[in-house]
Amino acid sequence: MNSKDMIRKEIISKRDSLTSQEISDKSKGIANKLISAYEYKNAENILIYASMRSEVITDGIIADALKSGKSVFCPKCTDIENGVMEFIRIDSPYDLKEGYYGIREPLYHENAEIFDVPKDMLKTLIVVPGVAFDRQGNRIGYKGGYYDRFLSKYPLIKTIALAFELQMVDRIPADAHDIPVLQVITESN
Repeated sequence: MNSKDMIRKEIISKRDSLTSQEISDKSKGIANKLISAYEYKNAENILIYASMRSEVITDGIIADALKSGKSVFCPKCTDIENGVMEFIRIDSPYDLKEGYYGIREPLYHENAEIFDVPKDMLKTLIVVPGVAFDRQGNRIGYKGGYYDRFLSKYPLIKTIALAFELQMVDRIPADAHDIPVLQVITESN
């Protein structure tokens, strides 16, 4: 087991030990910090994952973005074999259904609007999931490499990760293909 796998296992175990009330309370504080952030307020497009298990809850953020008139796109694995993920526009949280690995994702149909990078990438924010982060923005995800592949194509898009403070570690060993996030928001930082 390499060091990333060890960190992943340890942090998931810590995160899973949080009670549902702790997850809810901490998530509300984190969501409020994101919603008041300049990058979020200024964004016209929000690319955001639908939280699962013991992750920071994103449902309130999705609802706020929709209510604020932002275009909201959620990820869907469209080519599992090659690790390809697309972001599909949703109009309601009810557009999300359980899919690959139990992840809530939008339905893919012939009229689905797939995120295509706009001329003004500065008006787009990607909220990136992860298991562990360091203060330099390095992250350990769930081992699929989906976000690193996506982000490598769009280096100018702003990225923010949401995490509980217990997901922060001193240093994450970064590989050449790893794309750090610009900012990590926790309940205390």
